[in-house]
Amino acid sequence: MPTHYLNQLTPEDVVYLLDLRELKELVQEMLGKASEFVTVEIDWDKINDKHNITTFRPMVIMKEMANLTEEKRHTILNTGFSLGQPFESGDYAMERIFGENYTIIAATEDEDGDFFTVEVPYPDFIKFKQ
Repeated sequence: MPTHYLNQLTPEDVVYLLDLRELKELVQEMLGKASEFVTVEIDWDKINDKHNITTFRPMVIMKEMANLTEEKRHTILNTGFSLGQPFESGDYAMERIFGENYTIIAATEDEDGDFFTVEVPYPDFIKFKQ
Protein backbone atom coordinates (compact mmCIF):
# COMPACT_ATOMS: atom_id res chain seq x y z
CA MET A 1 0.00 0.00 0.00
CA PRO A 2 1.45 3.42 -0.97
CA THR A 3 2.38 5.70 1.85
CA HIS A 4 2.29 9.47 2.12
CA TYR A 5 5.96 9.41 1.08
CA LEU A 6 4.91 8.46 -2.43
CA ASN A 7 3.11 11.82 -2.73
CA GLN A 8 6.46 13.57 -2.31
CA LEU A 9 7.85 11.96 -5.46
CA THR A 10 7.13 13.02 -9.02
CA PRO A 11 7.08 10.21 -11.55
CA GLU A 12 9.20 10.57 -14.66
CA ASP A 13 7.02 8.49 -16.92
CA VAL A 14 3.59 6.88 -17.02
CA VAL A 15 3.28 3.40 -18.53
CA TYR A 16 0.22 2.01 -20.30
CA LEU A 17 -0.50 -1.50 -21.49
CA LEU A 18 -2.40 -1.18 -24.76
CA ASP A 19 -3.99 -4.38 -26.04
CA LEU A 20 -3.95 -4.49 -29.83
CA ARG A 21 -7.69 -5.24 -29.79
CA GLU A 22 -8.19 -2.01 -27.82
CA LEU A 23 -6.08 -0.14 -30.36
CA LYS A 24 -8.23 -1.52 -33.17
CA GLU A 25 -11.39 -0.33 -31.40
CA LEU A 26 -9.87 3.13 -30.90
CA VAL A 27 -8.88 3.32 -34.57
CA GLN A 28 -12.40 2.36 -35.62
CA GLU A 29 -13.74 5.09 -33.33
CA MET A 30 -11.32 7.60 -34.90
CA LEU A 31 -12.49 6.54 -38.36
CA GLY A 32 -16.11 7.20 -37.43
CA LYS A 33 -18.42 6.66 -40.39
CA ALA A 34 -15.43 5.78 -42.57
CA SER A 35 -14.96 2.55 -40.56
CA GLU A 36 -17.84 1.12 -42.61
CA PHE A 37 -15.69 1.32 -45.75
CA VAL A 38 -12.55 -0.51 -44.55
CA THR A 39 -11.46 -3.49 -42.53
CA VAL A 40 -8.87 -2.66 -39.90
CA GLU A 41 -6.02 -4.89 -38.78
CA ILE A 42 -3.38 -3.97 -36.23
CA ASP A 43 0.14 -5.33 -36.39
CA TRP A 44 3.64 -4.19 -35.52
CA ASP A 45 7.21 -4.47 -36.65
CA LYS A 46 10.38 -4.69 -34.60
CA ILE A 47 13.22 -2.59 -35.99
CA ASN A 48 16.84 -2.62 -34.82
CA ASP A 49 18.85 0.42 -35.85
CA LYS A 50 22.60 0.60 -36.47
CA HIS A 51 23.21 1.32 -32.76
CA ASN A 52 21.34 -1.88 -31.83
CA ILE A 53 18.43 0.08 -30.38
CA THR A 54 15.11 -1.71 -30.78
CA THR A 55 12.08 0.25 -31.89
CA PHE A 56 8.54 -1.10 -32.14
CA ARG A 57 6.34 0.45 -34.84
CA PRO A 58 2.61 -0.11 -34.91
CA MET A 59 0.86 -0.69 -38.20
CA VAL A 60 -2.77 0.13 -38.91
CA ILE A 61 -3.58 -1.90 -42.00
CA MET A 62 -6.75 -0.75 -43.71
CA LYS A 63 -8.22 -2.75 -46.57
CA GLU A 64 -10.83 -1.03 -48.67
CA MET A 65 -14.18 -2.68 -49.21
CA ALA A 66 -14.89 -3.75 -52.79
CA ASN A 67 -16.33 -1.12 -55.14
CA LEU A 68 -15.29 1.83 -52.99
CA THR A 69 -16.47 5.10 -54.53
CA GLU A 70 -14.25 8.17 -54.74
CA GLU A 71 -16.53 9.91 -52.22
CA LYS A 72 -16.10 7.11 -49.70
CA ARG A 73 -12.35 7.09 -50.30
CA HIS A 74 -12.23 10.81 -49.46
CA THR A 75 -14.29 10.14 -46.33
CA ILE A 76 -11.56 7.74 -45.21
CA LEU A 77 -8.70 10.12 -46.08
CA ASN A 78 -10.42 13.04 -44.30
CA THR A 79 -10.00 11.13 -41.02
CA GLY A 80 -6.23 11.64 -41.23
CA PHE A 81 -5.40 7.98 -41.86
CA SER A 82 -3.48 6.92 -44.97
CA LEU A 83 -4.65 4.10 -47.19
CA GLY A 84 -1.77 1.80 -48.11
CA GLN A 85 0.56 3.38 -45.53
CA PRO A 86 0.28 1.17 -42.43
CA PHE A 87 3.21 2.72 -40.54
CA GLU A 88 1.98 6.28 -41.15
CA SER A 89 -1.50 5.27 -40.02
CA GLY A 90 -0.04 3.53 -36.95
CA ASP A 91 1.97 6.63 -36.03
CA TYR A 92 -1.10 8.81 -36.56
CA ALA A 93 -3.29 6.65 -34.31
CA MET A 94 -0.69 6.50 -31.53
CA GLU A 95 -0.13 10.27 -31.63
CA ARG A 96 -3.88 10.87 -31.41
CA ILE A 97 -4.00 8.65 -28.32
CA PHE A 98 -0.75 9.48 -26.52
CA GLY A 99 0.47 12.75 -28.04
CA GLU A 100 3.78 13.20 -29.81
CA ASN A 101 6.06 12.16 -26.94
CA TYR A 102 5.20 8.51 -26.46
CA THR A 103 7.57 5.55 -26.70
CA ILE A 104 6.61 1.94 -27.31
CA ILE A 105 9.07 0.18 -25.05
CA ALA A 106 7.83 -3.36 -25.72
CA ALA A 107 5.50 -5.41 -27.87
CA THR A 108 4.39 -8.61 -26.20
CA GLU A 109 2.62 -11.66 -27.56
CA ASP A 110 1.01 -14.07 -25.10
CA GLU A 111 -2.02 -16.30 -24.67
CA ASP A 112 -4.13 -13.35 -23.47
CA GLY A 113 -3.41 -11.40 -26.65
CA ASP A 114 -0.83 -9.03 -28.03
CA PHE A 115 -0.14 -5.68 -26.43
CA PHE A 116 2.19 -2.69 -26.45
CA THR A 117 3.83 -1.25 -23.38
CA VAL A 118 3.70 2.49 -24.00
CA GLU A 119 5.59 5.07 -22.00
CA VAL A 120 4.48 8.72 -21.81
CA PRO A 121 6.42 11.49 -20.07
CA TYR A 122 4.69 12.48 -16.85
CA PRO A 123 4.36 16.19 -17.79
CA ASP A 124 2.50 15.17 -20.97
CA PHE A 125 0.29 12.82 -18.96
CA ILE A 126 -0.66 15.66 -16.60
CA LYS A 127 -1.29 18.03 -19.51
CA PHE A 128 -3.66 15.54 -21.21
CA LYS A 129 -5.52 14.75 -17.99
CA GLN A 130 -6.51 18.40 -17.49
